[in-house]
Parts: sequence; C-alpha cells; structure tokens
Amino acid sequence: MRRSFLIAGSTFLLSGTLLFGMVYLAIANYVPHMTGWSDPPGKFSLALDATMLRVPYIISILFMVVGAILFAVAIYKELTNKNLEAH
Repeated sequence: MRRSFLIAGSTFLLSGTLLFGMVYLAIANYVPHMTGWSDPPGKFSLALDATMLRVPYIISILFMVVGAILFAVAIYKELTNKNLEAH
C-alpha cells in the first residue's frame, strides 16, 4: 500500500512540475511581445489569459499538491509502522 502511495505521489509531483515548467516557458516566450503593464491584474495574469494557460497552470499546482500529500501519507504510514514494530 505504501509503495502505491509513493508511485502515485512521485507521478503526480513529476507531472505537475513538468507542466508548471512548460506553462512558465510558454509565458516567458509570450511576455516580451506584450505592451504595457496594466496593473491590476498584472502582466503575468494577462499572459495566462492571452495564451489560455490558466487551467493548465492551476492543474499543475493541484498535481504538485496532491503528489506532496501522497508522499506525506506514505512517510507517515512508514513512520507509524516503525513505531508500532519498535514497541
């Protein structure tokens, strides 16, 4: 069971990180072509809207959070099992 949490956690964390990086790369390529700053919401938010990358950006953050939670659950279960075996 712990192994499945580790595999799922690493998959979610890796895919979220890669998607996050690709979104930032796309925005970094788009921002130099923008004119003005338009505060609020700012250049980053306008670039997310213009390139239609807001949903992948949010999904990448959710994937990273889910992966971190799955890792934490696996580590917690491992530590509690070791404590139970020690007593």
